[in-house]
Amino acid sequence: MRNDDVRFAVNLAILTAHRLGEPRVLELSPDQLRDLRDSADPVDWAPGVPDWASGPMARYRDLRVAETAGSVGRVLAWDRARETEMVQLIPW
Repeated sequence: MRNDDVRFAVNLAILTAHRLGEPRVLELSPDQLRDLRDSADPVDWAPGVPDWASGPMARYRDLRVAETAGSVGRVLAWDRARETEMVQLIPW
């Protein structure tokens, strides 16, 4: 996937997740996360870029990033009305 396509797919999923509730977590596979790191603007990441090798928490567009092996790529949102987690898949 081209860099622009990766960034577009992730950002579209984040925007779409707002219809489900409050987006909180961006879950990506290691390869998807690497592609996003390579394509996203530095301003989209929280200040103080983490040391990726040691696996600390990172934030992309104010969402916590969870690196999960085998993930299809999704945005987890909290639906306050139903008090449950909702899932928005990333349209790769």
